[in-house]
Amino acid sequence: MSDAIKKRGSDEIYNKLKEIVGEEYCSNKESDLFHYSIDLTWYTPSMPDYVVAPLDVSEIQKIVRLANLTHTPIIPYCTGTNIGGLCIPEEGGIILDFRRMNRIIRIDTETEYTIIEPGVTHAQLSAALKEVGFESSWGVHPAPTSHLAMTVNHGIGHLSGRFGVNSQFISGMEVVLPTGEVAKIGSCAYSDSWHSLYPLPMLSGLFIGWLGTTGIVTKLGIWIHKIRPFNDVYSIAAEDMESISSYMKRWSDYQLCDDNTAVSWWLAQIPIPYPYIEKPKDDPEWFAYTVVTGWSEDEISFKRKIWEKSRDTAIKEDNAKLVDFEYPSEAKRGRTELPSRIVGSTKNYAKSCGGGIAWPGTFTPLKNWPMLYKEWKKIYIKHNLSPAVRVTNYWGPHYGMFRAMTPFDKRDPNSVNKAKAAMSEAIKVGQKYGMIPYKPPVDYWNILNEHADQGWIMLLTRVKDMLDPNHIMNPGKLGVR
Repeated sequence: MSDAIKKRGSDEIYNKLKEIVGEEYCSNKESDLFHYSIDLTWYTPSMPDYVVAPLDVSEIQKIVRLANLTHTPIIPYCTGTNIGGLCIPEEGGIILDFRRMNRIIRIDTETEYTIIEPGVTHAQLSAALKEVGFESSWGVHPAPTSHLAMTVNHGIGHLSGRFGVNSQFISGMEVVLPTGEVAKIGSCAYSDSWHSLYPLPMLSGLFIGWLGTTGIVTKLGIWIHKIRPFNDVYSIAAEDMESISSYMKRWSDYQLCDDNTAVSWWLAQIPIPYPYIEKPKDDPEWFAYTVVTGWSEDEISFKRKIWEKSRDTAIKEDNAKLVDFEYPSEAKRGRTELPSRIVGSTKNYAKSCGGGIAWPGTFTPLKNWPMLYKEWKKIYIKHNLSPAVRVTNYWGPHYGMFRAMTPFDKRDPNSVNKAKAAMSEAIKVGQKYGMIPYKPPVDYWNILNEHADQGWIMLLTRVKDMLDPNHIMNPGKLGVR
């Protein structure tokens, strides 16, 4: 039997899935399933048994009820730009591919929200919103990425400096529960207005950040914002992390920017040097950019004055070793015209080594960045990997993203093992600095859960068991169920 016609799973389940969505949108052929068994990371390939592409909520309900009867896992899957094995099955099951559920249901320009389905991409939503003078928070990643998936899993976007991570934009949701019922959460539970989750009990938290293990978000309300006509990108370089974090703290205190990010010398090189090479002695170790927008040139000018004050204060009071650095014009355009092909292709970082890439991505207090970077840098160099680190502040100085882009050669087991070892060590040392991984693969959960508060583990487990009694929703991804 050729690979093209090898099949998985049971004929009985396949035939019932085919009845629900139609033969064109259902398969159990290995040739069709292989695409869903891998991603860019080190994750060991694992095949699903079926893939289905439902058209609406009614079809999803039928699939979920069938999965409960047969105890078949369900793995939600949006656009395939997964990192960390989040959509790779742990134990076979049904891939629920949302490519057909790609409607922008509503754009309300008066109350300023939109309602989207899981298959809607950044590019698709961006184009629709720009037509009416609005935007959402676009992530610095591929334009074909699912906006809903990034939002419910605490993704970051180009407005994170002004408003926080993308999950803080959520105004309502519709969810198919693991047992097949449908629930609306937020103001949409009481009317046709999807304007807010507040002041209701925050049941949305049962589905935000859970990596598809507690239900299927089929519609999402997201706040949108008017596009400001003026923008600029201010940039600075620094000799060390202490200097760059001091500057970013000073500037973030004013909460005037849309984005506040810095990258290490190794991440500034595209592709990332692989294996590790030493930074040229005279080059700065850090390059920072901050995006500001406004309603007038005067507003941009005012923000520049405050930015210059922040920079000068960091130099004078914190002894920050900052140097002038002009951000390339093409890169400026990429940062202010997101989603963008210029900066949005993760695979470009990995071209030097064979196409594999992953990262320990974390939310970490800004004050701890210097200590954490020092330890991560030692770990990465020890494994002959470049410390290609990015840091971004969210909504002031409270905390931010701290991650190390880690390319490796997926064809070489030794290369894969070195990358895995470096990332696992980075997660272990980071816990003492308040570091929490976001969109974490199971390996990271296992490290975190060893030291977690036992009450937290108990509550996490109870919620999962209550909502998903048959443990069919993306099982194994939390490290506890």
